[in-house]
Amino acid sequence: MTATVETPLVPGPVQGPTREEPMVEALLLDDYRSLARLAYLILPPSISRARRIAAAHRVVQSALPPGLPLPEHDPRGFLRRRVVQEASRQAADRSVLERLGSVFAPADPADFDPCAIDLDRTAIVRRCRRGRWVALTGTGVLTLCVLAALLLLS
Repeated sequence: MTATVETPLVPGPVQGPTREEPMVEALLLDDYRSLARLAYLILPPSISRARRIAAAHRVVQSALPPGLPLPEHDPRGFLRRRVVQEASRQAADRSVLERLGSVFAPADPADFDPCAIDLDRTAIVRRCRRGRWVALTGTGVLTLCVLAALLLLS
């Protein structure tokens, strides 16, 4: 049994892609991985890895909003500049308390790929161990300060 649609789903003329859109899509597909990695590296490390990866993908996907023409002379550089500008803007729009979190956030290894499907489990374990070490050290220092203050008051 086959079904045919006699009327279009969207009334009015259907607009197809412009001549420039396939070129933009091809550029994004070719450079997507490197652009996502660039955005990931610029975004602050204090937010969780999953949110940072999602934000990096969002930055790349919104790098060229509709209606913004692509320059003729250096389209790849233009896309890279747009990604850097948007990621930098998102990093700068954070509050002071959010920025303090990046002091204690463990860094990702240099070879981390935000577009990878499978994550390196040893890197995740190493990151958690480093985070625990920072938390225990901070707690120990705070405990010593409180004990010293109590000894001085008595």
